[in-house]
Amino acid sequence: MEIYDHKKIEQKWQKIWEENKLYKTKDGGKKQYILDMFPYPSGEGLHVGHPRGYIATDVYSRFKRMQGFNVLHPMGWDAFGLPAENFAIKNNIHPRAAVEKNIARFKEQLSIIGLDYDWSREINTTDPAYYKWTQWIFLQMYKKGLAYESNEPINWCPSCQTGLANEDVEEDGTCERCGTKVELKPMRQWVLKITAYADRMLADLDKLLAWPNGVKEAQRHWIGRTENPDGTVSYTMRDWVFSRQRYWGEPIPIIHCDKCGVVPVPEKDLPVTLPEVDSYAPTGTGESPLADIAEWVNVPCPTCGGSAMRETNTMPQWAGSSWYYLRYIDPNNTDALIDLQKEKEWMPVDVYVGGDHATRHLIYARFWHKFLFDIGVVSTPEPFPRLEFLGFILAEDGRKMSKRWGNIVNPDDMVERFGADAFRLYEMFIGPFENTVKWNTDGLVGTYRFLERVWRLRSKIDTNKKICKTDALVHKTIKGVGEDIEAFKFNTAVSKMMILVNALEKEDAIVLNSYNMLLQILAPFAPHFSEELWSDLGEKSSVHLSVWPAHDASLLVDEEMTIVIQINSKVREEMIFPRTTTEEDVKEAALNNPKIIERLAGAVPERVIYIEGKLVNIVI
Repeated sequence: MEIYDHKKIEQKWQKIWEENKLYKTKDGGKKQYILDMFPYPSGEGLHVGHPRGYIATDVYSRFKRMQGFNVLHPMGWDAFGLPAENFAIKNNIHPRAAVEKNIARFKEQLSIIGLDYDWSREINTTDPAYYKWTQWIFLQMYKKGLAYESNEPINWCPSCQTGLANEDVEEDGTCERCGTKVELKPMRQWVLKITAYADRMLADLDKLLAWPNGVKEAQRHWIGRTENPDGTVSYTMRDWVFSRQRYWGEPIPIIHCDKCGVVPVPEKDLPVTLPEVDSYAPTGTGESPLADIAEWVNVPCPTCGGSAMRETNTMPQWAGSSWYYLRYIDPNNTDALIDLQKEKEWMPVDVYVGGDHATRHLIYARFWHKFLFDIGVVSTPEPFPRLEFLGFILAEDGRKMSKRWGNIVNPDDMVERFGADAFRLYEMFIGPFENTVKWNTDGLVGTYRFLERVWRLRSKIDTNKKICKTDALVHKTIKGVGEDIEAFKFNTAVSKMMILVNALEKEDAIVLNSYNMLLQILAPFAPHFSEELWSDLGEKSSVHLSVWPAHDASLLVDEEMTIVIQINSKVREEMIFPRTTTEEDVKEAALNNPKIIERLAGAVPERVIYIEGKLVNIVI
């Protein structure tokens, strides 16, 4: 039998899937919108902690596709903001060039893991075709009085040389990005009136029944509603300081005219694009670098036609990520943010997965969504009814993976050594999805060997064999793995499959249908491996387009039962009976058990209590 060659198999099937557009989302049918919190493409690339959530949504989306759902599982890039700009300054390149390079690196790393994204819907927050609609949303907020100018003191980071929202400042008063002590500095800035939605955001948390309680509590704490005895209400959360005195962000679509005052850019003139610049480093004066570009700043007033100036502050990183999930649904629409019919078809997101920075992002996204609901752009009051929160993967030394500590594990290296499927299995098997866990490269040896064992089981298939004593366990595993995937209990799903493989290995021969069903339930976790074996067994279409196997409920009842024998509620013995044994026969056997007779020492039982399938309690 040919040996398991992960490199050959994985490259082969990734190419075939791409050529056949296997994961392209179709219109119509039962929908499942499954979404990751999209990544910030940093220059350092991915470490092994990053793909855990992406693999989880991949497993879940493959499972749902096999259940007959039309799956939307997209990916894009949150690429504006300080991290990209600081990286570009440090490396003396343009932020756009840095972002393009970083995205290419991230896509390369994601592609070798075999994720089932529909890349035809890829979005990038720095694309003018995308941020046109970020600017459009800002203008709608301005029209409704939710975006306003302020000259109050704001949080100023002397190192990043930009204003910060309260949420960007750590509890010790330092900048979350660079750790510098933040100052209060009077400055003109744009602010979004998020507090106008505070009560609704609090009240609707009670409707989010499929959110972790810890995340909801963090949201309540962040908003911090207090009811100054006289009835005036206050919030810990302040209105959102929305200006950044930096280059790499969405231009704020406002024009300042001495005659007309603040004038919104006409919607027909969107997007207001970033100009090309020679120097994009912060000025340190409180003005954005855009202020020095006269040909971009000086424009005619849209109202009076007189001399006017563009707003030179840019939006914060969080702007584009506050509504991106909508654009995946209709990424090429040039006439509207989203087609209303498509929005109704796909929203809300069925499962949303993420971890780091989730509290702040969810605050902002829920605020923007509720505003879009109010103006008729979306049809649901909440965007994410089910949230699955992702735990960290720590380095083997127990610390966060960081260049500073030299403890980063590169997923490329793991895939090269063990293969994408063994890597995926280990990431799901390492521990409960929501828990913080510690990485151990040796663990991939175990998942690789598990795949090798499944590979070798193929030689035990007897096409003439129709039934086997493991049939009940096969169907029990099908049921259990499906339930575990649905509940994001991926580690126990993998464990159940390992137990099944252990049992199948003990058989002299196995049923072809049992092996096929094992491949189907393994396919979401190990897609290349399962596809290869599925094809080798003569199947013509992809295993990922096959129907998730239905378990036979009649086989789930165990043939035997273990009955605990108690005397006065203390366990004294266990006995195994056929499942069909009657109550009278169980009681009689219990009373005639030599150990029980010895314990009774001649005492006559007052009562013998039987709990079906579980225990006999002899009361003396």
